[in-house]
Amino acid sequence: MASTSKSKTQRGKVRQRVSENPSSDASIAARSGGLLQPQPHPELVIGLVGPVGVNLEPIITALRDGLAVARYKSYVVRLSKLIENLAELDFSGSPEHERIGNLMTLGTHLREQSKLGDAAAILAIAEIARIRDVENHAPLPASSAGNAFILRSLKHPAEVERLRTIYGKGFLLISVYSPRDVRVTALAERLSRSGANAKRLARSRAEALIARDESEDDKDLGQDVQDAFPLADLFVDARNTERLRAAIQRFLHLTFGNRFRTPTKDEHGMFHARAAALRSADLNRQVGAAIMQDGSDVITVGCNDVPKSGGDQYWEGDPDDDRDFRREIDSSAEQRTQMFEELFERLSSHGYLNTNKLSNSDVHHTVASLIDGDKKRVLKGIGLMNLLEFGRSVHAEMAALMSAARLGRSVKGATLYCTTFPCHMCARHIVASGIKRVVYVEPYPKSRARQLHADAIAVDPIAPSSKHVNFEPFEGIAPRQYQSIFSADDMRKQNDGRIRPWRMADGKVRFQRYLNTYLELEVALLADVVPLLQQAIKPLPTLEGDHHDSATIPKRANRTRPGSGA
Repeated sequence: MASTSKSKTQRGKVRQRVSENPSSDASIAARSGGLLQPQPHPELVIGLVGPVGVNLEPIITALRDGLAVARYKSYVVRLSKLIENLAELDFSGSPEHERIGNLMTLGTHLREQSKLGDAAAILAIAEIARIRDVENHAPLPASSAGNAFILRSLKHPAEVERLRTIYGKGFLLISVYSPRDVRVTALAERLSRSGANAKRLARSRAEALIARDESEDDKDLGQDVQDAFPLADLFVDARNTERLRAAIQRFLHLTFGNRFRTPTKDEHGMFHARAAALRSADLNRQVGAAIMQDGSDVITVGCNDVPKSGGDQYWEGDPDDDRDFRREIDSSAEQRTQMFEELFERLSSHGYLNTNKLSNSDVHHTVASLIDGDKKRVLKGIGLMNLLEFGRSVHAEMAALMSAARLGRSVKGATLYCTTFPCHMCARHIVASGIKRVVYVEPYPKSRARQLHADAIAVDPIAPSSKHVNFEPFEGIAPRQYQSIFSADDMRKQNDGRIRPWRMADGKVRFQRYLNTYLELEVALLADVVPLLQQAIKPLPTLEGDHHDSATIPKRANRTRPGSGA
């Protein structure tokens, strides 16, 4: 143990010497012709995922206030405005429900016509480059300050992927949560203030816009906040402004090197769940669960994978490993195809299809095209496509519960952390087990838990219910950031044993950026793709209201760039 401790101390001292010796960086930069010159204040790009109905202003204010303390100048980039400008339209005078709906239509149109799910992110990258040139008169700001760009707001997972590819560790994603009922009420109130009959129709319009914002199921490149939301580095609750500001401050402190902020109980629990998920070889997705007593003592963990005789699930290296990838097929998908073929054959043989009796090959071809071919949109979202009971894998929540039963550990009153919202089959066992609280990250649209067990569970409650099992969205640092952001690197104290003081004003971000790494990527991307987007936006899609009338919506004049700044 002594040698291990000594090794850790030596590593910490090396890191300390490197971080405190800028001359070494300068020497390396000089020998590399400037290519390896690190930025003293690396740029930050902060994306927000905010579902329609969430007020993002408090989080933007909190970010700008915190960044200013660290001597970072912040710019807000509205992605919807960039798309609006690209189309040379202005919806500011439209009724609110039309304005929001038309912006969604334009965004989907741009993604579909360009065949780029990340189209809006590319416009944001172009705007970031433009702001640098205009504000700094140079590719990068002076060494005494840094830039931070706040992107409001991302609507598709491809946008997140593109920004992470370009900016790496310099891109941070924050997902902002508010219960659906709260969002509907807030949006309905906004809609009711614009246009005739607005108040009477406000709630139904709000419901429709929020559903569309979550996922346009009939469009592959439509709005998809549902899948973008769980990709965050930080999850925050928008309901309480004071708590929200505290969460943003803590996140910025951690980002700028405060090594005295440690994980919360929920962050610790979800990290265990995510670690368990990585064990899974399931063909659909990796899901993990962790059961903790009093939020701190781990009872058991589990993942979704195939069970083995004698208890537990197959592990890597088991000589009799018979997981689904060994069989080279998902049994659930296989059973689903057989069920559809049986249904078509039966309907055809009894004359219920408007065609001659189908041959076996016709049935097979028809079902194949409906399930995974050019007609798959026809069946997208229907219940038969979402059947769960024919999979061989034990679900992560059930694996954790079975492990507790096998080991004789009580879960009564415990909290279950799960990377994905539990399905309805797991939900009933969670209720029966005595677990009192469930915390999840990713939504699961196939789950019927809310409909089937409304008597026993409260999903996203405005306030915790003592009479139900509470299913709550996760708040805090995401598991994907857990190790890097909470690592202290043995730099909490000085050589004399006193703590190493930290102030936000003197803080440095936890990563280094080199001058040419992403600037060249920006230039290459924008030169090739922005002209494509300018072509893809025209002709315009059908919009609500008389929006092709220039008297109603004046076209923007002298527009030479896709963005308009903050």
